[in-house]
Amino acid sequence: MSGLLAHAPTEAELERLYHDLAALGAPSVGRNRPWPYRPRSREQLVALAGEMLRYDARLLSILLQYFLGHWSTLDPLQLRSAMRGMRWPQALLVVLEFVKAETSDAELRHMADYLGAGFTRIDPVERFFLDAERPASRMAQRSLGRNLRAYARWGFVGHEKPIVDVTTKRTVGRYDAETRIRILSELAATTESFSLADYLAAVDHAVSRQQALVDLRGVPNLRPTGHGRGARWRVKKVRSRKGA
Repeated sequence: MSGLLAHAPTEAELERLYHDLAALGAPSVGRNRPWPYRPRSREQLVALAGEMLRYDARLLSILLQYFLGHWSTLDPLQLRSAMRGMRWPQALLVVLEFVKAETSDAELRHMADYLGAGFTRIDPVERFFLDAERPASRMAQRSLGRNLRAYARWGFVGHEKPIVDVTTKRTVGRYDAETRIRILSELAATTESFSLADYLAAVDHAVSRQQALVDLRGVPNLRPTGHGRGARWRVKKVRSRKGA
């Protein structure tokens, strides 16, 4: 295995990572267990956490909240240097896409753009989490074909949304355009008519009402009946010519 990891992380190594991240202010709880790594700076520790992220979905929320609360303590140049040694620097860049979706701080957004400059998407596309749910499970069937924009930006497929607020459990993340079109097509094919609220529910309220309207109006064969919140959308039927 190339990159910063010697092997897939063990539970003891993840506990040590949580412990060290907590010392930096991250919302994690761990134990000071022995491990084979010697990160010499917080930037190297964050890069190591980015490598372990693909094996542990809990790190997605931990790293997101860490960046939102402590980004100014990181040296962007040093972090980029550490990221060059990663097998998957794109994994950490997925976290930063969620950061950009959540923050209105221009400096933090500039930092995220700088960290991502020069890196390319994973090709071919990969599932983000390497220990994903079983293909035949109910959750896997529900999430089949659904992808959040943050994952898609860097060549991954994933539907897990990180938690922004530990108290309210509020999450962040929007489906990419291809996924929304697929969901909208499925909704139109399986129902006679549907409302804007129905579409928002189908995409887990992951977009604004304004974006939802743009999506609906962008499908050529969909037509609204009625106005305002009571409007219903249905597929426009094609009239067959007589004698055809």
